[in-house]
Amino acid sequence: MGKMQEALRRAEEERARRGPTAKTEQSDAPRAATAPSFGGGLATSVAISSGPRMGDVDQHLVVLTNPKSEHAEQYRTLRANLLSLSEQSPPKVFVVTSAVHGDGKSVTTVNLACSLAEETGRRVVVVDADMRKPACHKLLGIDNQRGLADYLSGGTMIEMVLQRTRLPNLWAVPAGRIPPNTAELLGGRGMDDLLARLRRDYDHVVIDTPPVVSMMDAAVLSPKADASLLVLRMGRTPRQSARQAAELLRKAGAKFVGSVLTGVTA
Repeated sequence: MGKMQEALRRAEEERARRGPTAKTEQSDAPRAATAPSFGGGLATSVAISSGPRMGDVDQHLVVLTNPKSEHAEQYRTLRANLLSLSEQSPPKVFVVTSAVHGDGKSVTTVNLACSLAEETGRRVVVVDADMRKPACHKLLGIDNQRGLADYLSGGTMIEMVLQRTRLPNLWAVPAGRIPPNTAELLGGRGMDDLLARLRRDYDHVVIDTPPVVSMMDAAVLSPKADASLLVLRMGRTPRQSARQAAELLRKAGAKFVGSVLTGVTA
C-alpha cells in the first residue's frame, strides 16, 4: 500500500496548495488534462485530454477518439497490468468505483473497456451500474431509454438492452431509467443471473458503479467481480474519504486490486 499512501499524500498537498477556492468538477469526465497513477500493486499513469465532443462519442474516450496518443497508450498499460494479476486466470469481471463524485470513474471505466476490446477476437461489454447518475451512454453516444434497471426490474430481455458501440468488439448495457431501489436490484438474483450470462458470452465485463462512500451499490456489487478498482482525483478527493472507500471495499469482500489517481499534472 506504499504507493497508494504516497498518492494520497500528494493529493492532500495539492488540495492545500490550491486552497479553499479551488473549483469542484461536477461531471465524471475530467475537463482538464489528468494523469492517474496506481497503488495496491499497480504502477502506471494515464492522461485524459480535455476538449469538446467528437460526434456522438465523448472526446475523453481517447482509446476511440485518439488511439495513437500517449494518453490512449496509458489505458493499454492499465489493461496489461490488470490482466497480469493472474497468468493462469486473468480477471474477467471488473468493478470500477470512486470515493466521491467527479473523480473520473466513468471515463476510466469506458476507456478500460475500449482498451480491452481492441484485442483481436476479444468480446467486451461495459455495464453502467451507476443508475443514480449514469454517464456511460453519454460517453459512448448511445441510447439510454432502456437499460440495466429495466432488465433487473423484470419484463425486459437482455437482448433489448444490449447495444453495439463504434468499436466492433465492444457492447454496452446503459443504466436505463432511474429506479428507487438500486442497491436491492444490484444485490438481487437478477444481477447474479446477468453476470453469469455475461461471463459466459463475453471475455471481459467492465462495470461502472456509484461512489462507494456515499452509496451501498458498489459495496453490494464489488464482491461479485474478479477485481475492483478505486478512482481518486488529485486535489479533490479528501484523504479520509479515500481511506474510507478502500476500507469499505475490503469489508464488503471485494477483490481490491488497486487505485487510480486522476488529475496528476506532472
